[in-house]
Amino acid sequence: MADTIPTPGRYGSNRPDGPGVSLRFCRMGSIVAVIARKGSAQALAEVLGQRFGLELPGPGLSFAQDGLAVRWAGPEQWFALADGGGDGALYQDLAAALYQDLGAALADTAAVVDQSHGRVAIVIAGPKARAVLAKGTAVDLHPSRFRPGQVAMTQMAHVGVHLTQTRPDVFELLVFRSFAESLFEFLTAMAAEYGYEVSGE
Repeated sequence: MADTIPTPGRYGSNRPDGPGVSLRFCRMGSIVAVIARKGSAQALAEVLGQRFGLELPGPGLSFAQDGLAVRWAGPEQWFALADGGGDGALYQDLAAALYQDLGAALADTAAVVDQSHGRVAIVIAGPKARAVLAKGTAVDLHPSRFRPGQVAMTQMAHVGVHLTQTRPDVFELLVFRSFAESLFEFLTAMAAEYGYEVSGE
């Protein structure tokens, strides 16, 4: 991104057992905010299930399948994400399913907003990832309480963060693009004592 982001390499403590975490920016193919209109969550779930094979996860949970993911983002709100596809492709597919292909009775099921250019993902992984994140959030990240597939809305370094554990010791932080560099710098400072490796996108 900018000059404040370290170039790929190893930084911080030079521990003999290797760096405690790795950090990288991840450009998602598509990020779409999906907000169910009042009383329409069930109808939205049916549309997403029939058209895309997706489920609407409950509070604090996520669902992923075949390169697509849906993550809870608040009451009757979710983020839909796609790893690949063209720019805005997921938004176009969702908008077509909700606004064009449905009858008038279901066309007002939800609002969808393309966030692909407005948000960026930071991935932090490694045996010390939880310890680094715990320095910036009040969320209980103990493995018995926060597991793969779970999400949380939180703040780190005064920045709003959508946090997801995607795999064991792997976490993804969705953040507004304008705050991404500040949050990345905070994470590198918190990771210095464990040693960290910055990798390219």
